[in-house]
Amino acid sequence: MAKNRDDFTEVTRRKIGQRVGWFCSFPGCRVPTEGATSDHDGRMSIGTASHICAAAPGGPRFDEMMSPEERRSVTNGIWMCRNHGTAIDSPDSMFTTELLRAWKKDAETESRQRVLDGDARPESARTHAAADLRAAAVADVEVFRRTVRWPASSIELALTLDSANESTTTKSLAKAVVSLDDLVLVAPPGMGKTTVLLQVADGMISERAGLPMFVPLADWATEGRDLLASILHRPSFRGISEDRLRAAAAEPGVVLLLDGWNELDIAARQRARVQLASLKAELPNLGLIISTRRQSLDVPIEAMRVDLLPLSYRQQEAIAREINGEPGVRIVDEAWRTPGIRELVSIPLYLKVLLSLPHGSTVPTTKEELLRRFVEAHEAVPEHAEALRTALADLHDRYLRDLAARATSVSAVALSEADARRSIVETGRLLTAEGQVVAPPQPPHDALEALVSNHVLLRAGDAPGYSFQHQQFQEWYASHTVEDRIRLADGDPAEMRALQAQILDAPAWEEAILFAVERLARGTDDLLKACARSVLAALEVDPLLAAAWSTGHQMRFGPWSRMTYSAS
Repeated sequence: MAKNRDDFTEVTRRKIGQRVGWFCSFPGCRVPTEGATSDHDGRMSIGTASHICAAAPGGPRFDEMMSPEERRSVTNGIWMCRNHGTAIDSPDSMFTTELLRAWKKDAETESRQRVLDGDARPESARTHAAADLRAAAVADVEVFRRTVRWPASSIELALTLDSANESTTTKSLAKAVVSLDDLVLVAPPGMGKTTVLLQVADGMISERAGLPMFVPLADWATEGRDLLASILHRPSFRGISEDRLRAAAAEPGVVLLLDGWNELDIAARQRARVQLASLKAELPNLGLIISTRRQSLDVPIEAMRVDLLPLSYRQQEAIAREINGEPGVRIVDEAWRTPGIRELVSIPLYLKVLLSLPHGSTVPTTKEELLRRFVEAHEAVPEHAEALRTALADLHDRYLRDLAARATSVSAVALSEADARRSIVETGRLLTAEGQVVAPPQPPHDALEALVSNHVLLRAGDAPGYSFQHQQFQEWYASHTVEDRIRLADGDPAEMRALQAQILDAPAWEEAILFAVERLARGTDDLLKACARSVLAALEVDPLLAAAWSTGHQMRFGPWSRMTYSAS
């Protein structure tokens, strides 16, 4: 009697098993199915070549349109352990043809990757990749912990999700981030966006709540690599292939924390948009958190909004105690009693700067004055002063101003090595022409190194590049260029039009403009105050703020002030 089954031949059966290295193709199983007998003279097997579409009518997933040759071909077989082979041959409707073909493809892909990686373990493409990535992520967080970016305090910041009435903490967010949609973290300058992302990364590691990968976007923009390559280029990720990273990111748990969308120039934003769109299409389970300022909400993802809240008095007190002990608590108490500064210490950057001022300093009352006092105290440290005098003839302030103006003019907070050196050379030439130095510093790299070692400049990214310790320092230095331009425009309509076009109508200069007019408000030159009033009018600043000028009062900008730019 003829046998009415299209069974696999022994040759075909062997090919099906060999293609997956004799491991079970059932996801999460991957047990070895072939081995030697105890007498070393034979072979034992707990594997089976199962038909994806049944070998005979009445069997699971039988396809009458297939030919006998197709039914008994390698492409119609999937290698399973005995238990899972029995399971998929049961009448359970979950084991569809499409599902089994996907399992077969995944198992063969893992087998090929094991051979290429020289790794005999069946979990190498997914479980092993996740283990390697976790070790790399832990090491990477430790690297950031040793940099100036790491928060000076461990006190958790407070957040609200999607305009919810109740606040949450960075630790709670870290526990839930894998299960949430993509997020966009929004806050004004100095509020601690970087701190939030680093605290979330630290929390994810400590809670084993996923694999965080922190990416300072300003650094990435100077490197010329795509996002995944930028991460894998770091020493902590040495030995991790992009295929392994993608294998892990195919499952929920890997989260990119992209810091500083507002710090990218137009070209870098476009590059980031293209790369993020591609990543989300290829790896829909990859998590994203992007931080940005309120003025730069054009992030390229659909995301839940997270707003960063000002520090409460309790948080300020705890941060001050952690950084400076009880003297720090007394500084916060004095700040709360000082008009103009009570609002400032609710901003983490300004609280940190205040706590870093020399003991006994008088308390500054504006953002601009606070940053200026910090810079002065920093420069007064003897070893810093001597190094800056030797390398830059005490003209470091001019070099920093020009670096800041160059970065701000292109809406960026990081300059490439070439652009930074070009700025140093051009400033040196101007100083030489003015007779302030005999010759510019040579080589320019030494000048940059002196600013990195002894001032508020940082080396950005693995590729050569430079940025300020915080964007607000860049904006403060750039504000001196704004002040110079306002002075130049005083009484000169042509210069005022140029000032309007080049600076006043450019959103990247907003904070620098505020710092400049705040300084001018403290001056005694009535003509310059009148010129600054024209600046305020051009910017359409709130009339109540502009009124402060006409009365001669000191102008103070709180952390929530907003500006609307003229369309002219």
